[in-house]
Amino acid sequence: MHKLLLAALTAGAMIVATVAQAKTLGVVALLANDALNIAVIGGVTEAAKAAGWDVKVTDTQASADQANAAMNSFAAQKVDAIFVLAFASSSIGSGLAAARDAGIPVATWGGEIVPGIVVTTSGRQVGDDSVKFLLDKVGGKADVLAMTFHPGKLCIDRGIAFDEGVKGKSDVKVDYSEVTAPGQVQFGNATAAAWLTAHPAGGDKPLAIWACWDEPMQGAVAAMRQAGRTDVTTVSINGSPQALQLVKEGDLTATVWQPAYQEGKEVFQAILDSIKAGASWQPKDIQIPGIVVTKDNVDKFMAEHPNGT
Repeated sequence: MHKLLLAALTAGAMIVATVAQAKTLGVVALLANDALNIAVIGGVTEAAKAAGWDVKVTDTQASADQANAAMNSFAAQKVDAIFVLAFASSSIGSGLAAARDAGIPVATWGGEIVPGIVVTTSGRQVGDDSVKFLLDKVGGKADVLAMTFHPGKLCIDRGIAFDEGVKGKSDVKVDYSEVTAPGQVQFGNATAAAWLTAHPAGGDKPLAIWACWDEPMQGAVAAMRQAGRTDVTTVSINGSPQALQLVKEGDLTATVWQPAYQEGKEVFQAILDSIKAGASWQPKDIQIPGIVVTKDNVDKFMAEHPNGT
């Protein structure tokens, strides 16, 4: 009896020890229901689970105040690492301070490298690819509706790429519109509908709509359908499953796919590497090339990247 009791107690202690040793990654999402956020969360979760970590996700609804609150909460919970999606590092100062005070490494997806951040990714390259494709498609002159989003650092980087791409081009006139989120699809629909009315078909310049991510463009494409317009070049970024389907159907000219799922996996590996390296770790910027997906290559792309990953 005593031996059985001792064995049971030993087994129980081992279970408790195993639970106590489980590490936790706290994820601070910009918009947890956005396709690209979903993809990067999926990638980091797969990698974390494979390493025996738990993952907790907080949806901030694009609020920097909520992002800081989430980071402070994760710091109080003593998670082992924090991953912040798409917020500028300058907007999460109190959260970073709390993480630093608790000795918790912070990774960002799209943020700048500042003290406390061990790894980040950048949205600049896919932005460059998007504006280059758009300008080539319209022959270097057009009236353009550009839908930007400054709460999101990835969109800030992409917007800078767009601005630099059109800078100095006198034949390119840009109407800027700042997206409201949540409600980004509806915003894109209403904004594009008004813009299309002001820019009827048959004018003397090509027309184009650019969006810093896919979801506002989904709304814009719906507005084009409602207006019966097929004369506008449309380019967005992310390569979400919905956007890929619109490209396949011929309603969206191009989406620049960002490999968010793989970025999530590589960010988590960098977190592990930084923890192992300790004070010798040098902050890392992960750059994975994207792909411009058009009607010409969409079938091949979808076959090679099921579910957009």
